[in-house]
Amino acid sequence: MFCVPRSAVEASTESQRVLLLLAVALMESFGIDVAITNESEYGVLPGLVLTSQRAIVATWIRADGVWHVDVTCQRSALAEYRDAAGYVRAHSVVAADTAGSRLRALADYLGLDWPRLRGRCAELGACGLAGIAEPRSRLLSLDGVDRACRFVGALP
Repeated sequence: MFCVPRSAVEASTESQRVLLLLAVALMESFGIDVAITNESEYGVLPGLVLTSQRAIVATWIRADGVWHVDVTCQRSALAEYRDAAGYVRAHSVVAADTAGSRLRALADYLGLDWPRLRGRCAELGACGLAGIAEPRSRLLSLDGVDRACRFVGALP
């Protein structure tokens, strides 16, 4: 689950919104159903993935500009996250039964042209991004972006 208030959407550039959609597409490609709230009070909670016994939390809020990822098995934290996730799922701005429908809803929420984006992702996914962009570090790769593009490009 993520909090993406309308004010953040309006203040962001199109390329930032496309990157957010591709990040969500990557998660969806691995079978993680993403829920997004526009209620700013949820902005203090980290992005998270819940399983029955643990939560993987990721945030850059209050982390001095550094991405922070952690895993917790603490029951009180899990209960809080489950409650929040349940609410966000029930009121998600991208609520839908399929990954494709959720991504189309996200594109609409972000003000992105879904048919154009899907077509461009199909083109990029077929070729890969290796000739277009190169990470500065050998520890990074474009595999995730390629996977997200292929996933979006293959949606009906």
